[in-house]
Amino acid sequence: MNYEKVEKLIKLAKENDVKKFKFKDFDSEIELDFTEDNGYQQPLNNIQQHSGDMKSNNDSVKNKTESQYQEIKSPMVGTFFLQDEKELTNPVIEVGDEINKGDIIGYIEAMKVMNEITSDVSGVVEEILVQHGTNVEYNQVIVNVK
Repeated sequence: MNYEKVEKLIKLAKENDVKKFKFKDFDSEIELDFTEDNGYQQPLNNIQQHSGDMKSNNDSVKNKTESQYQEIKSPMVGTFFLQDEKELTNPVIEVGDEINKGDIIGYIEAMKVMNEITSDVSGVVEEILVQHGTNVEYNQVIVNVK
């Protein structure tokens, strides 16, 4: 993505009063966020060039909490559940629970199959960002661990 196109995109977003915008393809990713301060945050700092492997770039540039929290992200698109049943009676994790790498933190139903979601980090569950029975996108942050 060249800077002329980025400048045009920023100008177009501002002219149409767009507060947040995210674009991602195989070569590049851009995220604009004009919701803080006066809206002129130098969005060019939010540009990342990918080196071909999308898995190597799971960090969100504008994420303020990345130094405070470790994130557990959704590995697929589907419906997130905190237990293996649709009625929430006994969630696998709750805020304040200590989890280890490899522990099951929930399930994502995709194509009528319940897939176990395991933690790739260890620590204490600080926030569960997705409610039981909510749809999630690929790479969406589900849980913050401290």
